[in-house]
Amino acid sequence: MLLLKPEAFHGNKSKRPFFEGWYHKLTTKSNKSLAIIPGIYKSGQSKNETAFIMVFDGSNKKVFFERYSTKEFECSKSEYKLYIGSNYFSLDEIKLDISSKSFQLNGRVTTKYLKPWPVSLFEPGCMGWYTYIPTMECFHGILSMDHSLSGKLELNKSLYNFSDGRGYIEKDWGKNFPENWIWAQANHFENNHASISASLATIPWKKKKFAGFIVGLFFNNQLYRFTTYKNTIIKEIYFDSKILHWHLQQKDMLLKLTIERGKKGGLLLAPDKNDMIPKVKEYLDGKIHCQLYHNESKIFDDSSNLCATEFIGDTKKLIEMALK
Repeated sequence: MLLLKPEAFHGNKSKRPFFEGWYHKLTTKSNKSLAIIPGIYKSGQSKNETAFIMVFDGSNKKVFFERYSTKEFECSKSEYKLYIGSNYFSLDEIKLDISSKSFQLNGRVTTKYLKPWPVSLFEPGCMGWYTYIPTMECFHGILSMDHSLSGKLELNKSLYNFSDGRGYIEKDWGKNFPENWIWAQANHFENNHASISASLATIPWKKKKFAGFIVGLFFNNQLYRFTTYKNTIIKEIYFDSKILHWHLQQKDMLLKLTIERGKKGGLLLAPDKNDMIPKVKEYLDGKIHCQLYHNESKIFDDSSNLCATEFIGDTKKLIEMALK
């Protein structure tokens, strides 16, 4: 039943190597974004382990990383209620009280009207039936495609007012991050209230590898799903200069995406063999253009300049694999 609760904690005291992290993206009404990631890491090659809170300020490219003893990490296995030191995280609320040598972060933010990726016995979240494969290297959950925010945070004396802001929550857990991946997420479109989450990654499978993908567009109270386990076909995918073009066909639905990195990148820490190390370049000011067709009728056409993006590893090799 734990697999039907992607938001809950999936670790235990003895499991190694292991990591688990919850990704909160918070954007103010004035379009200033923070990514806040609480989590835990345990090395498989040493006794090193740490709980942590990572913060990426998208406006100035700064990344802050605060370590905590794993004894200060406490999270429920039935729901997302996480305590790290004097900080608290859940689907409904974040409370922060950090005062360290590297940064200060204090305040409280609450959420309303969350839109999670549906979970059922036959499709337990965004990974579908792959969730039931215990040998998967990395598991992924989308806890809210979009929701409203309220409250304030103060980061190094800069105030972030999240009243009428928008949020997004996802998470990853497992042994390690994928070898290569492309990821994009946006819920600030120019003309529509919508949200997109799109990922393509190298997946180890029975001594081989394949390019797996999870793409969801939430629009007009409906989630349009384009995923590997639903037998979605990649009609086209290629880089044109700095822009990724990606077309996906799911039965009578066609989704066309163009994704571009931003200009203000921050280097996030991610699991490695012996520790969390800086290796994931993320942008919160990328660009995405989405077009959705039903048969030949266009039902969505919009862009966002507040797209979170990551292009990690050998993305050329990943795209070649996706075309096979």
